[in-house]
Amino acid sequence: MQITKSENGSWMVLTLVGKLDNTGAAELEAALSPLLTGGSVALDFTEVEYVTSSGFRTLMVGLKQQSANKGQFVLAGMSAPVRRFFDIAGLGRVFKIEADVQTLTKAGA
Repeated sequence: MQITKSENGSWMVLTLVGKLDNTGAAELEAALSPLLTGGSVALDFTEVEYVTSSGFRTLMVGLKQQSANKGQFVLAGMSAPVRRFFDIAGLGRVFKIEADVQTLTKAGA
């Protein structure tokens, strides 16, 4: 998985490319952990091919930590197949999921 970090307004955006599998989850955890301090973090899923259970676990841990620090944690830009993974796992209602990062950062969500 390739992970690119950028800032968009007050948001720290991690753009993810590839598969959020065992290896991708470990890479995401390493990139995400230092950012979970209570600010605004968005993950851009536009180029994510699929998510496995280890990827879901990493995202849940990130959401829990960011929520404990009173921060925002948003997922954006999911393809229909990836969104179905979230819905089938029952996580479509757990995470705040936006259409794309640009809309998210303009709206100040």
